[in-house]
Amino acid sequence: MIRVNLLEMRKPVPEAGAKRGGSVLSKISVGAGASGILAAAIVIGCIGYVGYKWVALNGQISDLQEANARADQEKKELEKALQTIDQYQGKKKVLELRVQVISDLKRRQSVPVHLLDQVSKQLPEFLWLDGMDEKSNAIQIKGRATTYNAVSNFYNNLKDSPFFSDVTMGITQRAPEGVSFLLSCKFIPPGDKKAVPAGENGAAPQQPPAEQPRG
Repeated sequence: MIRVNLLEMRKPVPEAGAKRGGSVLSKISVGAGASGILAAAIVIGCIGYVGYKWVALNGQISDLQEANARADQEKKELEKALQTIDQYQGKKKVLELRVQVISDLKRRQSVPVHLLDQVSKQLPEFLWLDGMDEKSNAIQIKGRATTYNAVSNFYNNLKDSPFFSDVTMGITQRAPEGVSFLLSCKFIPPGDKKAVPAGENGAAPQQPPAEQPRG
């Protein structure tokens, strides 16, 4: 006789597939949570690194801006200093030019005085001057005398004087009152050459009169 236990047949039997599916889902949930945390950590790390670099770059930019500002200020100060130097050099050149002009004027004013004084000291008797031209210490003298000896004495006096050089006798000829002559020379101012006059009047002793040809 066959017996069937109905109570045992009523007990539900768990399915193998369902049990396995729950385990897989739990593993997937755990894996997804770990990946999210890792991704969040990476994102946070990147944000922190970018923020650090941004702060560092801002600091470098600020330093460069300050250095640039200092350089601009130093440039402005140097430009002012250069302008001051240029102005000083310009004033110096103007002053030097004024001093040179004043010195030239004084020299030109003193030369005629010394020239006339020295020429007058070399004039012998019986000779007088009609004119005298001076340019850059080059002199041309026109005059007359009663005799050729007087002209010769004047020539020798100028030639022996330390204040005259390159004495050259020009045209000498008879004139209604005696002799006319033309003479050229160069004047040496006292400041250019130390002159020691030979005679009491600052002229060399006159030579004895020499006979001159009469033409």
